[in-house]
Amino acid sequence: MRRRVRFRFAYSVVHQRRTGDARDKGKYLNAANTYARGEGIMFDLIIENGTVIDGTGAARRRADVGIVGDLIAALGDLSQAEARRRIDAAGCIVAPGFIDIHCHSDTTLLLNPRAESMIRQGCTTQVIGNCGHTVAPISARLRTQLRETLAVIDCGMEWEWTTFGEFLDAYQQGGIAVNVVPLVGHCAVRADVMGFEDRPPTPEELQRMQRLLAQCMDEGAWGLSAGQMYPPSMYADTEELVELCKTVAARDGIYATHMRSYSTALVESVAETCEIARRSGVRAQVSHLLAAGKPHWGKVEACLQLMEETNRVVEVHADKYPYTAGSANLSQRLPGWAHAGGAEAMLARLADPDTRARIKAEMDNPPAAWRDFVPIDFNDLFVSFVASEKNKPVEGKSIAEIAAARGCDPNDAILDLILEERNRVNMVAHAQSEAETRAVLTHRLGMIGSDGWAVAPYGALGVGKPHPRSYGTFPRVLGRYVRDEKVMSLEEAIYKMTGLPAAKLGLKDRGVLAVGKAADVCVFNPDAVIDRADFANPHQYPDGIELVIVNGWVEIERGRHHGGLRGRVLRKT
Repeated sequence: MRRRVRFRFAYSVVHQRRTGDARDKGKYLNAANTYARGEGIMFDLIIENGTVIDGTGAARRRADVGIVGDLIAALGDLSQAEARRRIDAAGCIVAPGFIDIHCHSDTTLLLNPRAESMIRQGCTTQVIGNCGHTVAPISARLRTQLRETLAVIDCGMEWEWTTFGEFLDAYQQGGIAVNVVPLVGHCAVRADVMGFEDRPPTPEELQRMQRLLAQCMDEGAWGLSAGQMYPPSMYADTEELVELCKTVAARDGIYATHMRSYSTALVESVAETCEIARRSGVRAQVSHLLAAGKPHWGKVEACLQLMEETNRVVEVHADKYPYTAGSANLSQRLPGWAHAGGAEAMLARLADPDTRARIKAEMDNPPAAWRDFVPIDFNDLFVSFVASEKNKPVEGKSIAEIAAARGCDPNDAILDLILEERNRVNMVAHAQSEAETRAVLTHRLGMIGSDGWAVAPYGALGVGKPHPRSYGTFPRVLGRYVRDEKVMSLEEAIYKMTGLPAAKLGLKDRGVLAVGKAADVCVFNPDAVIDRADFANPHQYPDGIELVIVNGWVEIERGRHHGGLRGRVLRKT
């Protein structure tokens, strides 16, 4: 016989959590465990008959998961407990919702808050603001210039905010399907103070950047991201980043960096990141650790060794997506000096015949000083998105194909497209090693991050041929690398998607399935889970993700999106 329930307790806890009137965790845990003492509580939801992998790296176990409101209230045998709803997870894995430690959904979540491509692969929390790219803070005088420079994450909507806090407020106006953990981008911070100038800051400018960074963290940012391959972040020297990271470390934030080079100077770039971490005391994260271009394959091992050595003093991790192709703005193919002054200045250089000739000459024969140039066959470099209708037919085609169709040199095709599209043209580049991809994914310091964004196979976000990682990152790891190729265990993979990134961020209430933690849950079929998106047809949802719960709300249920939009902006406090 099932025990009688006490609904008043369940309601009061939910009410307190949602209104913030009472958050005495110890008191809650004692109350939530009354079922274990035989007194009984009413669960809003019990996920029963599943196999729990809790996100800590511990071995899987048979357990039911009981949820009250937006919290996990019990784990164990709940076969005799009362619940308003029970969901059978027989044959499935019950895991914490996946935390995408590296994504770029900053504006796409505002355009389509359902987060279709991300939540349907089990992702319940997105870390935005990576690679130095954030759309706030942004002053009126630089609004247009910053938008043009950050064209890769601009999905065309209005940027109506000024401060970082105002930007975060925009997410809550209509609700979002996933939780958001924001980083603030160095590109925006530096631009606000110095514009797009290629020079070191004055002492007063550096202090202004530190104050602005501190303000952004006080308004909710969890740390700073740098885009050392993008203007104006590329103009910062090591000293500037050390001083800014001291501000981040003082607020227990993290520093995530898209480094200066992933090719010629890859090892030196990782060494710089480690130096910044040691000298500032900040917890660092190397964004998408990889070696780009076949001549540079083999360098990742030395990078991981450097990180291991640094971890004896201060924490340094890396993230990686499970693909051997990357994606970025096509203008990344240009030398660094061509970007000085921002996107308009770059486009003006391309429009000037003499300056364009210099740019093309360096693209044809990169000088030794261009240490981030990636050698790549033009047959392996594809256009994934253009803004204009005129050039839509080139989406999904290689630069080699486009150049042949236009009857021009491949680098001329690149320069023409950048100019014609006003910098709103993205690429996919196949330039990485499968062995090194596996090395980072399986290394103890490696985490899983998509480097993609929340899109959808319909509407304004269903355009182009985006990198399939936006649809398939987590199912691809679980299906290909865990089940089919057995390069890591299921427990290890889930830890890299949940518990490890939560610990990295200092996110104490998510990332593991435990009593008192937030009820973010992913239930998947380990025999069926797999990505379906590919480079030719990227707008495809994965298979095998049966249930996704965000803050106690069942959002994805066997392919159906309920549209509850119960995600939250998780501001650092």
